[in-house]
Amino acid sequence: MSDKKKVVDVPQGDIHVYDDIMPYFNSDPVIQNTKKQYQSVTFVTTGIIAFDGGQTTMLHLGTALSKQGYQVYYLSYVEQPVEEMEENAAFNCPGYQGTCLGIHDLERHQSDIWIATLWESAYVIKNFKGYKMYFVQDYEPYFYAYGDRYQLAKKTYELGLHMVSLGPWCADLIEKNCVVNSPLESINFPVDSSTYPFQERDFSQYLDKKKIKLAVYTKWVSPRRAPIYIQMVLNNSQRLLKKKGIELEISYFGSDSQYQFINGRNLGKLNHSQLLQLYRDNDFGIAPSMTNFSLVTFEMMSAGLPVIDFAEGSGPWFMSKNTYISTHLDEYQLSAAIEKAIASPSRLQKMTQDARNYLQRITWQKTIDDFIAVLANL
Repeated sequence: MSDKKKVVDVPQGDIHVYDDIMPYFNSDPVIQNTKKQYQSVTFVTTGIIAFDGGQTTMLHLGTALSKQGYQVYYLSYVEQPVEEMEENAAFNCPGYQGTCLGIHDLERHQSDIWIATLWESAYVIKNFKGYKMYFVQDYEPYFYAYGDRYQLAKKTYELGLHMVSLGPWCADLIEKNCVVNSPLESINFPVDSSTYPFQERDFSQYLDKKKIKLAVYTKWVSPRRAPIYIQMVLNNSQRLLKKKGIELEISYFGSDSQYQFINGRNLGKLNHSQLLQLYRDNDFGIAPSMTNFSLVTFEMMSAGLPVIDFAEGSGPWFMSKNTYISTHLDEYQLSAAIEKAIASPSRLQKMTQDARNYLQRITWQKTIDDFIAVLANL
């Protein structure tokens, strides 16, 4: 067999991925250390990566806590220069507040409250001195095929950390699938509408459109963003719509520019100003999410872009049904939904206004109020 035909196995089973944090993986029970007053909060994270939505949310929450008077830290349990953490934090969340710390501080840093941000970090912090919490932004067993990492991730919800779920979807799955023996609370999934200001559209022009421009957010390396499924469905949708005299022009974003999609353009990873222009230039937006909700969907809605979302994902848990176009990951239903939408300008007008009103009720202020209420009752 020639080298070109050899299939390389997906790397799995490498325990040495966890060499640096191996001592933390144990079944010792969590012992909570409570205080009358908490002053310091430390988020424990896998470094800080540019364009990472979960870490951006962490930075927003940490900044809000800092403004409330807490001493806030972001501590990496993987090797990353502190300068790089700071640079990426400033990119993800301009004006962020809090102090970045490297892995060398993991054993010597002290904090009143420790907050895990990924299943691995739940093991890392669970026996530290202080009050241990778990900021749950995804049902993380779904990150993996059914196997050891699936079980390791699932067990973190049963370790005894005080869990705070971003939105109700994760909390519901944890309650259904795990033996929960610690507090489990849900807080508002927020949006910052000021970054993507609303712009009115003339939806009457949709009636005559023969080319529909579609902005599609996905991550090539993240199955929870459905990169394979969405390409298949959109490829077939293009074929169906073409028979109706409609060209579907697709712009993918959110993946590295090196990846080649089977249709459309790959715009790569975009900054805030590029995203805003993209939302204003397109007719519809899609940001599929098979696990917890994607903040990109709210960004699109904030800018006034009509959003299409799928019943197979978590969207129905986070959006009012009158604020988006609901369909299935199926080319026949998706293409029919697009046809129906462009034939109903008044419906699109009302939908985007309803979406705008809805977003004004789920601000970061509500999220921080929810979280402060959790801390007040520790």
